[in-house]
Amino acid sequence: MEIILKSLLFGLFAGFIINYLADSLPHQRRLVAPLCNHCGKGLSLLDYLTLQQCSNCKSRRQVRSAFVFAIGILATYWIQVYPVRMGFWLSWLVFVLFGVIAIIDIEYRVVLFEIVISCGSVFLVIGVVRHGVLSTLLGGLIGFLVMWGLYWFGKVVIKLRNKASSFEEEALGFGDVNLFAILGLLLGFPVILAALWIAIFSAGVFSLLLVMRMLLIKQYRSNMAIPYAPFLIFGAFVLLYLVRA
Repeated sequence: MEIILKSLLFGLFAGFIINYLADSLPHQRRLVAPLCNHCGKGLSLLDYLTLQQCSNCKSRRQVRSAFVFAIGILATYWIQVYPVRMGFWLSWLVFVLFGVIAIIDIEYRVVLFEIVISCGSVFLVIGVVRHGVLSTLLGGLIGFLVMWGLYWFGKVVIKLRNKASSFEEEALGFGDVNLFAILGLLLGFPVILAALWIAIFSAGVFSLLLVMRMLLIKQYRSNMAIPYAPFLIFGAFVLLYLVRA
């Protein structure tokens, strides 16, 4: 019973933080009162928590909000039943940070530098505690260099194909480079390399399924792009919470 109550309480709290930060940071870059994504009017805390429609424009909350609350509860339950090396509180905190980064990139196609700096500070401390200074710093360096190389490789490929250079059509954004660097701090070396392979494989499978779907509905475009941060997060998540590396 204690595990269930704790899962509900801290799972809902995790969902609230993720939803709130994902709704506010891309627009304000600072902490503000909850706002309606459609008309910008402020929402009461109670309405925000209970997923009520906006009293001003009557728009309904995104399905994402309810989904995040559910995932928050399940994740909080998981890290209690199958504890990881970081302990409950750090595992819970890292899950929340992962969720914020992933959702913002999915919805806005950006990895905010402010979030990278904040998360990087937390991941640096956790990394040093978990696997020492050398492994932590080496993981961050390798993560940055590997993703930096892939970033420039993608730009060269696009140039050769005479594609436009807008953010949506880049193979990778530089936010992905920064993100993988701080994931390297968290995971350390050589675990960060395993996270890269998981990210590449999962992104490849997703891309293949997406292309097949687009072909079936005859909406395929050769310059389609997908957000890559969620797959980098997924690689780290698998290693931390499932493999428990």
